[in-house]
Amino acid sequence: MIRKTIAIAEKTINELDNYAKKEAMDFSSALRYALKIGLLALVNPELTVAEIKDIIEAQVDYETGRISELNPEDL
Repeated sequence: MIRKTIAIAEKTINELDNYAKKEAMDFSSALRYALKIGLLALVNPELTVAEIKDIIEAQVDYETGRISELNPEDL
């Protein structure tokens, strides 16, 4: 993992901290998750945030063996 120093508005930090608490995540994990969703949204503007979150969850299920195959029709 690479460490970088970044500047983020205090309001954004507070919003992300609240999100992390609601989702029982640490701040760093919440930040990585939000960045992943944001970057995927930029590359796939036709998808909603909810659809992106569903895709991420399906990938995690697949990687952890909870499902054996990703079927796009089920997403």
